[in-house]
Amino acid sequence: MKLFFSFILFASIVAISCTDRDDTLEGVQIRVQNTTNTTFNEVLIDTLLFADLQPNDLSFYQQYDSLVIPKRVRIFADSLNLTIVLDTLVVADSTQLNLFTYSIKEITETKEIEVDLLQD
Repeated sequence: MKLFFSFILFASIVAISCTDRDDTLEGVQIRVQNTTNTTFNEVLIDTLLFADLQPNDLSFYQQYDSLVIPKRVRIFADSLNLTIVLDTLVVADSTQLNLFTYSIKEITETKEIEVDLLQD
């Protein structure tokens, strides 16, 4: 009986203490998706720094402290230093969790890079 009670207590503690990574997110969260064939050393979105983004990589979310989503994206790679300004203005809803992904895409014919802002 003691063994059964101990097992139930242990299982309850483990179940309560387990949290999912997304459980602690709040406010505005931003991440970057690299869908190009280029490794980016740094991607800077306002003050958020995403480092070492490999091809087809998706970064973790980082909390952003404003409700106006940044339009300027700076991309740094070995021989690449680009600043891209998005043409959309997005204002987040302050009453709910806001998840955004900046998807970096490469246009193969002209080798230009474009960035799409996706709301998750």
